Amino acid sequence: MATLERIRNKAGLVVIVIGVGLVAFLLGDLMHSGNSIFRGKSMEVADINGNTISITEYEGYITELESYYKLNSGNSAIDENTTLQIRDQAWNQMVQEKIMTEKYEELGITVTAEEIYDLTVGENIHPQIRQMFTNPETGQFDKDQVIGFLQRKNQDPQANFYWLFLEKQIKNERLATKYRELLKKGAYVTTAQAKSEAEAKKNKVTFDFVLKSYSSISDSTIKISDSDVKSYYSSNKENYKQEASRDIEYVSFKIVPTVEDNNMAKEWITQAKKVFSDPSTDAIQYVNMNSDNDYVDRNFKINQLNSNIRDFVSTAQVNEVYGPYFENETYKLTRLVAIKQVADSVKARHILIAKNNPNGKAIADSLLKLAKSGSDFATLARENSTDNGSAVNGGDLGWFKEGMMVKPFNDACFGGSKGEVVMVESQFGFHIINIQDKGNPVTMYNIATLERKVAFSSKTNQMVYAQAAKYAAINNTYDKFNKSITTDNLTKLFGRNIKANDRNIGSLTSPREVIRWAFNSDTEKGSMSPIFELGDEYVIAFLTKKQDKGYADVNEVKEQISYKLREEKKAELITAEINSKKASSLEALASVIGSSIQNATGIDFSAYQVPGAGVEPALVGAATSAKAGVLSAPIVGLNGVYVVKVINIETTPVDVATEKMQLYQNAAAKVNYKALEVITKKADITDERVKFY
Repeated sequence: MATLERIRNKAGLVVIVIGVGLVAFLLGDLMHSGNSIFRGKSMEVADINGNTISITEYEGYITELESYYKLNSGNSAIDENTTLQIRDQAWNQMVQEKIMTEKYEELGITVTAEEIYDLTVGENIHPQIRQMFTNPETGQFDKDQVIGFLQRKNQDPQANFYWLFLEKQIKNERLATKYRELLKKGAYVTTAQAKSEAEAKKNKVTFDFVLKSYSSISDSTIKISDSDVKSYYSSNKENYKQEASRDIEYVSFKIVPTVEDNNMAKEWITQAKKVFSDPSTDAIQYVNMNSDNDYVDRNFKINQLNSNIRDFVSTAQVNEVYGPYFENETYKLTRLVAIKQVADSVKARHILIAKNNPNGKAIADSLLKLAKSGSDFATLARENSTDNGSAVNGGDLGWFKEGMMVKPFNDACFGGSKGEVVMVESQFGFHIINIQDKGNPVTMYNIATLERKVAFSSKTNQMVYAQAAKYAAINNTYDKFNKSITTDNLTKLFGRNIKANDRNIGSLTSPREVIRWAFNSDTEKGSMSPIFELGDEYVIAFLTKKQDKGYADVNEVKEQISYKLREEKKAELITAEINSKKASSLEALASVIGSSIQNATGIDFSAYQVPGAGVEPALVGAATSAKAGVLSAPIVGLNGVYVVKVINIETTPVDVATEKMQLYQNAAAKVNYKALEVITKKADITDERVKFY
């Protein structure tokens, strides 16, 4: 396990898990037995470019990522939020591997065993391997450590898992690097392109302009026919691709504690007072075992305490109890545990050795000895601390109050003496702390509070469920549902444009069940859901819109298209009006079209927007390429039609060769983050996770 701990602390790469999952291992025999369930549609979680992926294969990715997380974090349990993140990460990893493997095979890109050897124990050691096996005493990479680990790893299954993970990590990284470098070699910028870009960038212009906005023409005067809409839709159909989505309408029946529930909580806290008040009762242990909230181990000044208990604490003796009292829907008893004289603040500096350093403890012990023996603490912090925020200041954290730092750090500082150098371990790593100064001691109080929240009982839960069930039985059609909103004085709630992998609908608690129901192939528009219990409410929903993946129906985007066509027709009318005026100056034009002259200064080709006009790329392009003193032709923009007169042009020559190199570097850089995005977008991917999660 020492070997595993050493590797765990070294893990630093972005997580890209290997495809050797525990689920796949456990179910391997069953999958090969010929059982058709694994080949059926019901077990398909994805189709990637025609290749079917079973839920078993996907869960292999998930299981491996979960195993990595548990080993790397040291946590045997995974919370719900982390589970959701792991599922998404496993999906992205699986999709990336499937689509990129196709590309690698097409191009003959491989990574040989010899390359892996070279990157792990050869001449070109991978940075991650180098980091993991650096000798802390010499600061040099130690190849013998790698060889020794490889000889021992098969004796430790978890260490072996880590090595396989890292090896696959390195292989995937190498494949991706080769692919990106190949694409970069195909990037080329012509001299003509560079000259054009340099020409466009050399001018900064000051210009006047007038605008006649589209809003100056009433929408009602522009008629857009259905045939116009259909024609535009046909010509621009690719713009109306859509993901599958659903709309729902629903009602909620809240489960609220009754008077009886309140009385039960009050009775419980009243009966607990006798035991809690007994001086022989360990108040902290009692709270941790019985309270709805655990004991908070912190000392408080009197003004930091809730106003409900300040008077009590200021005059009480240790072990006295106050209450019961009611606060935030909770009945409480507070016992005074201790009265202490504690520094009101501490000034300290520290050196942090991060938790993921495999030799962190040894390094921290060495630094502690140096600091205690008189070495300059600030220099040690600057050269060794991984807390970049304080390292530049010699580890100085300034003055801080109790409770501002993590508990081990806080306790060491407030419990130690001025000038003392100590070491503690927190979730961030090892801290070597120099307590530089301590504030004046003040009276502080340590309290233990026993809490019983007023919560709904099973009886109340059943009563509300019965109400929901009765409602569902009576209002079992969409028409009846709508009528009931008025007759029963209910509030209709909406979930719009819900995607298959969404995790939220309004304020509903964990509504994945609702989303899965909405996307079930058997759920038709107008269908009523079963009764869902989500947190402290029961929900009944109706599916009101079912939009499949593909192209939006022309009627669904009719208003959107009509708006665009109206803008185009307005642009034509305004352009024709401006041309008909034949104005000889900007002032004359502004007068006859009812506009005013505006000015823009120092605008170049790269400008994002124009003062007074907003985001208008056409205006920027026309102004920076126009001749000075000449009235431009009408310029159709996003907000209206413009006419420009350039007042002044400042020219700063741009070197064509430099521009060409910059354009190439920009194109090559885009490969690093755009290649996978584009390939994924073009891939034919069917996501069926909603059937399972």
